[in-house]
Formats: sequence, structure tokens, C-alpha cells
Amino acid sequence: MSAHPLPPVNPWLWAQTLGETFSAGLDPAGVGRRQREARLARLIETAAAGSPFYRERFGSPRGRAPCLQDIAPVEKAELMQRFDDWATDRRITRAGVEGFLADPANLADAYLGQYLVWTSSGTSGKPGIFVQDAPSLAVFDALDALRLRAARPGALPMPGSGGGQRIAFVAATGGHFAGVASIQRLRQIAAGMLPPLQWFAPVVRTFSVQAPLAELARELQAYSPTVLISYPSCAAALAQAQADGTLKLKLSEVWVGGEQLTAEQRSQIRAAFDCGLRNNYGSSEFFSMAWECAHGRLHLNNDWLILEPVDHQLRPVPPGEASHSVLLTNLANRTQPLLRYRLGDSLRFVGTPCPCGSALPVIEVQGRADHTLLMHDARDRRVTLLPLALITVIEEGAGVTQFQLLCTGPELLEIRFEAEVRDPAAAFGRVRQALDGYLAQQGLANVRVRHGRQAPWHQPGSGKLCRVLMQPHAQGSPAARRPRSH
Repeated sequence: MSAHPLPPVNPWLWAQTLGETFSAGLDPAGVGRRQREARLARLIETAAAGSPFYRERFGSPRGRAPCLQDIAPVEKAELMQRFDDWATDRRITRAGVEGFLADPANLADAYLGQYLVWTSSGTSGKPGIFVQDAPSLAVFDALDALRLRAARPGALPMPGSGGGQRIAFVAATGGHFAGVASIQRLRQIAAGMLPPLQWFAPVVRTFSVQAPLAELARELQAYSPTVLISYPSCAAALAQAQADGTLKLKLSEVWVGGEQLTAEQRSQIRAAFDCGLRNNYGSSEFFSMAWECAHGRLHLNNDWLILEPVDHQLRPVPPGEASHSVLLTNLANRTQPLLRYRLGDSLRFVGTPCPCGSALPVIEVQGRADHTLLMHDARDRRVTLLPLALITVIEEGAGVTQFQLLCTGPELLEIRFEAEVRDPAAAFGRVRQALDGYLAQQGLANVRVRHGRQAPWHQPGSGKLCRVLMQPHAQGSPAARRPRSH
């Protein structure tokens, strides 16, 4: 028996949330807008009354109730620094949460008997800790059932639709990340159901994206899933294995998220697996911000969140124009409020109706596009390294989050650090040790890791940072194949 049982599931809250989400999906401009306005008012009132951080942030509203524009945008680093002043439940402290997270056995268990806690992977360079209350979890469940998995706009989930499905979830493991915590929560809920009801729940198994690709393919083949959930880069790598004949999965659907899905990846995944593909835009801050319809367009769940596109100086960007970043307001979570929280993604509101019939806003997202690396082993065979796996190895194994990893040759990697990293020489030692162990597991003990003295390369115009980058000349030029040393 776990020392911290699963966060409780309130059937009445779940049913109410499902009903409200269903109604908003039918009438986003009417019912959905009224719901959003009421939720925003309650969120602001709760944050101003219960969160010392936000009470200070709102300041004096001068004789009126505070509004969203009264608060200056917030950054993840600031919230982590002021963690103990952030939550409206004053029992939530950084020391308490970190002590809870330090035990891997607590994955998906109930912090303080009622909260699910997960961490971000730090792909923006700054990891975060996020506490999910019961209303947030009910919202994520409703959005998953009614929009991500629905056959058409406004459709209700079909009873028994999970029965017989075998879901393979390939993700970063070894931490309390949002994906693995959510999957473990659903697995524990299904295990607690009465036997007749367990048939309605799909069978789910988690696989590590850090595993060598050949090993991962063998494990997936043995499991024989009907649904694959992973990052676009991982799904594309597995699609290549399927096309090569080393993997022979019979999938009904592939779900992807967590990275930018390119047109090339979309075509490759669909062609190899010959099945439906569902894309999801989400983050650790809000698990499901937008869902992809049958026409391949992302619809924003704007009944449960507000996204404000902004430029470099955090000024509003007009509809139809791509933003530099966005400000997120999470309307579901009033325990750990997020109001005008800056996310690094660039997006634009399309503004034209979608042929699918949903009136929820259509957005186009341009996130960070980290590269899949193609390395060569000692026998000159190609080995694929996935970006999320490399990022996880460096962050979790070396405790470094502000970096850029470049493939500068088939047998050479270069690590560069942001200026904020203290003692780069010590950081490099930890990174090299973590990478050397991981590379050996991948059959790449011949690959060398060196300390790059230059600043990380940022994308022109947007200034965004690719965390994992393959230089154009790195795949096989003679100059790139010369022996290297640390």
C-alpha cells in the first residue's frame, strides 16, 4: 500500500466538468465565452485573496476589482524563486514538494493527500514544479475524452472505447514528468475499478525514450500496441524502422505532442503506419492547450485557458500575426494560479473558420524544433539519437539545464553553455560523464564530447534556442570524420 494514495477522484466534479466542456464545445462564442469570463473572475479573486505572490503582483486596483491586465507577465524562474508565496493552499512549500518528489515511488501519488505533482523537463532552460488540484485533473480528463479523442466536434466519448486498446506511451522516464505522472495516474485509477468496469479502460504500458532505438523497437514489437503515444521525433524514428521492416506494428492511431510536428514527420508517420495521426499542443503548465481536428488544424481550448500572443517586449500581437511568445492564464487551477505566464512558443490565431465545424479558435504553433542526431558507431553504422532523450540525460544526469548540444561530426558532440551557468568547467565534467554513459548504452562509446567555448546558437529573428542541433556538415564530410579528443 502506497504511503500517499492516488489523488481522489470526485465523480460529481468530473461529471460537471465533462458537461461544461461539452456545452462549450457546442457553442464556444456563447456558452464558452461566458464560462471563460466567470472562471477568470473566480481565478483572480482566489489568487488575490490566497496567494501572497499574486496579491503583491496585483497591487492596489484603485476602487475596483482587479482585472487580468493589472498583473505584469510572470516568468517561470520568478515563480520558482517565490514558490512558497505562490500557492493559495498555504501548506504547499518548495521544501515539502521537493521532499515528496525525491522519492521515485511517489509518482502519481497524492501530495498532502490531494494533489498530483509533476515537473517540467526544463526544455526552456528552467525546470518547474507544478501542483495539480482536483479541478485541473478533471479538466484534463474532459479535454482528452471530448476533444483529443472525439471522432467529431461535440461528440461524447463512446462507452467501452478503451476496451481492447493497447497503448504504448514512449516518453522521458526517471522523473516526475507530466506525461509519465498522468499515465501512471490513469493506470492506478483503472486498477482500482471493479472488475466489470476495468474492461472499459485501455491497457497502457510506458517505455523509455532513452532506450536504444533497436531495443525500444524490440520491446514495442513484443508488446504489440494498437495505439502509440510519443514525441514527433520518436514517432518518426519508429516510422523509419517500420518502413525498413525492422518494426511491424499494426496501429490504429498515433498520438504525438511535446515537440513541433513537421510536415515531413507527419507524412513519414502516416505512410509507415497507415493509420490516423493526432497532434496535441500542451505543456507542463497546461497539459492540453489545443487539439488537432480531422483537417489537421489545432483548436485552442479557450474555455479553460487564455493565450495572449505578444512580441519581444510583451506587447499584444494582432490576430493573424505570429508572436514572439505567449502569455498563458490557466483557468482550471486555482490552487497554484498561473496568470499571464510567459511561454516561449510562437503562435498566431488563424481567424478563419475550420471545415471540421468546430468554432473553437484555430492556432498555428511554432515551437522549438530540436534535431534528431545521426551519429556513427565504431563500425561506421548509423545510430539515431532522439532530442528529448539527450535533453533528459543532461538535465537529470548532470543537473544542467541551460545548454546547447551540437553534433559537429558523425563521432563528435559539442556542449555549449548559457552565460548564466556557473563554473562551466565543472558543468562540462558532469555533462560529459552523463553523456558518456548514455552513449555507451547506445553503442556509441567511440563518440567524443567536447566543451564548446562559443555561446549557444539562437535562431535568427526569433532568438529562440534549439537545445539539440545537428550542424549541416556533420553527417559525413571527410573533415568531420577526423579523429577527435575530449
